[in-house]
Amino acid sequence: MSEMLLAYCGLDCEGCPAYIATKANDIEKLMELAAQWFQKENDAETCRCMGCKSEGPRLGFCEQCAVRTCASERGVVTCAHCEDYGCDILLAHFEQIPDSKIKLEAIRQTL
Repeated sequence: MSEMLLAYCGLDCEGCPAYIATKANDIEKLMELAAQWFQKENDAETCRCMGCKSEGPRLGFCEQCAVRTCASERGVVTCAHCEDYGCDILLAHFEQIPDSKIKLEAIRQTL
């Protein structure tokens, strides 16, 4: 996987259903995701996403993600590469998405 498709938090954008559907221009799948994730019917645009590090489009929660904002401003590849790894922003993220911690810890072991 390219660094571009690895989110700052360690998640795999390339494996995200929204990314896959956006890349394939699968309007039906995007509408299904919008209904499932956001209770929005017939709104494929809600779920278009080219990944956290892309110029866009990005899912709303990816666009507003504090981890993405911080890491982007710091210019790190992932949070695992940050000198402040384990900051409050990241710890709060880990509470919601524990898989992120597992992936970032694995990355840190290779640095």
